[in-house]
Amino acid sequence: MASDSLAEALFRPQNIALVGASGDATKNTARPQRYLRKHGYGGRIIPINPGREEVLGETAYPNIASAPGPIDHAFIMVPADAVPAVIDDCCRAGVRVATVFSDGFAETGADGLRRQRALVEAAHKGGIRLIGPNSMGVIDVHAGSPLTVNAVLEIPRIKPGPLGVISQSGTMIGAMISRGQERGIGFSKLVSIGNEADLTVGEIGDMLVDDPETSAILMFLESIRDPEALAIMARRAFAAKKPVIVYKLGRSQAGRALAISHSGAIAGDDAACDAYFRHHGIIRIEMLETLLEIPPLIIGRRPAPGRRVAVLTTTGGGAATVVDRLGASGMELMPATAGLKERLAPLGIAIGDGPIIDLTMAGTRSTVYQTALEGLLAEPDCDAVVAVVGSSAQFHPQLAVEPIITAAKASKTPLAAFLVPQAGESLSLLADAGIAGFRTPEACADAVRAYLGWFGPRPHTPGKPGRSLDDAMAILSQAQGIVLDELAARKMFDALGIPQVPAQMLDETAPQSDIKYPVAAKMISPDIAHKTEAGGVVLGIADSDALMEAATEIRRRVADRRPDAAITGIVVQPMETGLAEVMIGYRHTAEVGPIVTLAVGGTLAEIYGDASIRLAPTGLETALEMIAEVRGLAPIRGFRGHAKGDCQALAAAIVAISNLAQIEPGQQRVQEAEINPLIVKADCVIAVDGLIVLNAGHREPSV
Repeated sequence: MASDSLAEALFRPQNIALVGASGDATKNTARPQRYLRKHGYGGRIIPINPGREEVLGETAYPNIASAPGPIDHAFIMVPADAVPAVIDDCCRAGVRVATVFSDGFAETGADGLRRQRALVEAAHKGGIRLIGPNSMGVIDVHAGSPLTVNAVLEIPRIKPGPLGVISQSGTMIGAMISRGQERGIGFSKLVSIGNEADLTVGEIGDMLVDDPETSAILMFLESIRDPEALAIMARRAFAAKKPVIVYKLGRSQAGRALAISHSGAIAGDDAACDAYFRHHGIIRIEMLETLLEIPPLIIGRRPAPGRRVAVLTTTGGGAATVVDRLGASGMELMPATAGLKERLAPLGIAIGDGPIIDLTMAGTRSTVYQTALEGLLAEPDCDAVVAVVGSSAQFHPQLAVEPIITAAKASKTPLAAFLVPQAGESLSLLADAGIAGFRTPEACADAVRAYLGWFGPRPHTPGKPGRSLDDAMAILSQAQGIVLDELAARKMFDALGIPQVPAQMLDETAPQSDIKYPVAAKMISPDIAHKTEAGGVVLGIADSDALMEAATEIRRRVADRRPDAAITGIVVQPMETGLAEVMIGYRHTAEVGPIVTLAVGGTLAEIYGDASIRLAPTGLETALEMIAEVRGLAPIRGFRGHAKGDCQALAAAIVAISNLAQIEPGQQRVQEAEINPLIVKADCVIAVDGLIVLNAGHREPSV
C-alpha cells in the first residue's frame, strides 16, 4: 500500500519509480538506483526506461502507466520538455510526490518560469506535490533511502545523526555530507529543494520539526521564496527546541546576482533578511564551516541572557585568534574571577586579569585543564565558554579532549572547543560527545557570536494606526504616477499622525508678506524622488529677494540636470533645528515583505550605514530598541551629558511609518516611504521632508 503521509512518501517511500533510469552504471541517471541498493534501501525500485526491459538487474517499464503500482515517490530524470507528460502519468497513477531532477525551468528565464508554473498547476490538479525542479534529490540517512544523483553517495556509508539539512543548492548537500563525515558529524535527512516551485523550505522544515530523528534544522539558502511558511516553521521549531540555523547568500551584490541566475528567484536586501531572521528566531551564521559545527552549541538550548564569554586556553596565540574576532563582534570577554583563581592556586597556577584565561603549558595536565574548565562552566554570570587546545589535541587526545568531555557532562553552560592543530580524531570525539568542536578560529567566533546574538521569535505586536489609514488609502487611490509629489506625501504622513513643518506654495509672480524667515525652498515634481540630487533645494533663505532668486535658481538647476522632469511649483518651509536629524524609511522588499529602517538623517544617511531595521508593522517597544541600536543617536539618548531628545515621540513616528504595512493591498501599494530629515527636539519630533513611491512595475516573485 502506498504511504499515506506526505513525509513518509518523501523520505521513506516503499515504492520508488526512477523515470529516465539508465542501464549504463557510469551515467548520472544510473546513480539513484545504484545508491539506493548500495546504502541498504529495502523497498521496491521501478526503473522507467522505454528502451530497456531491464536496468541494473531490475525489471524496467516504458512508462509510469505500465508499471505495477502503487508508487509513492517518482524521481524524474528526463529532459525538461518531457517532464509534463511524466507528471501527467504520475497523476493518473496516484503517485504521492515527485522529485524533478531535470533543469530548464525558472532558472532559465521567463519562458522557463511559465513552464514551471504550468508544471505545478498540473501536479496540483492530480494531487501530486513536487520537489524541484533542478533538485538533486532527497536522502533519509536513518532509513537508508538516498534518492539522489549526488556523487557523494559513492562513499561506503553516511553517518546517521541529528542534523536535518535543506539546501537550495544541490551540490551543497554533497559538501555537507563529505565535510561532516570528516568531523564525525551525522545527519538525519537532507533535501535538495532546487527551484522550490511547489514544496517550500518552510513545508519541508515543518516535516523536520515533527521528525524524532532531527534535533537541528540547517539551511543553505540563496533566497527566501515563501517568507510566511518559513516564519511559521521557525516558530514551531523554536517551541520544539530545534534550532533553525541558516547560511544565506546575498551579503554582496554578486551573491544576490548569483542567487537570481541560479534558480530564477528574487534576491532582495540582505539587511532586510537579517531583520527577518532575527524576528522569527532563526540563527544566521556567516561561514559555511559554522553551519556544520555550531549545532551542538545550540541544540536543546534557549537564547543566552547576556553576551559574556570566557576563553580558556593553553596557547595564548591560538586563543588570541578567537578573542580578536569575538571582541570585534561586540562580545564581552570575561576575565578569571576571584573564585577561579582560588580554585587553581593549590595546583600552582596563577591567572592574570586579561581577557584570556591562559593556563600556559601547565594547563596541558588534564587535571589542571578540567579543574579550570569546570570552574568556568559553573560561573553564574558566564553565558558561554570557549576552550582552546594546542598541539596536544593532535597527539594526546586523552589530555586535551577528555577533560573537556568530562567537564561538559556536568554543566549546562554552552561550550565551544577550538582545536588549533589539525586534529580529526579529537574533533570526532567531541562530535560523539555532543560538544561543538571547531577547526578554525573564524568559525568558532562566528558560532559563539551567532549563539549569543540569538533571540527567540518576537511577538507580533504592531502599533495601532495613527489617526486613520482610511485617509491614506484614499490618497493612494487618487495617486497618479509612481512618485507622490511633496504635497501628496505630506497628506499621507499627516494621515499617519506624524507632525510636519508647516509649508506653503510660493507665488513666484510676487513676494509674499506672510512668510517668516529664514526659510527653505524646495521644488515640487512628480518625476524626481530625491530633490537635493537634482538641485531642487535651497536652505537658509534670509529674505523675500533671496527667496525669489532661489526659486529661479532651483528651476535653472533642475532644468540642467533633469530636463525631462516637470516642476509643478515651489514649496516654502521655515528652517527647523533640533538635537538630531534622523531618517525613517519604509520599504516593501522582494524577499521578506515590509520593513522599517531608522538611521542618522541627512544627505549622507546611506553612506554611513548606521541603521536599525525591523519587520513592519512594529510596536513601540521595538521602535525604542531601534533607537538604542543606532550609534549616531547616542547624544539624544543622553550620552556623556548631551541633552536628551524626545525618544518616545521618535518611536511613535517609527511605528506610524511602519503602519504603511497595514494598508490593505489593492491596485496601489506603498513600495517605499522616507522621512529625511525628521528633526528630533527635546519635547517633540517634526518631519521636514518626505518621499513616497508606489508599487508600479513591482516585480512578482517567482513560483
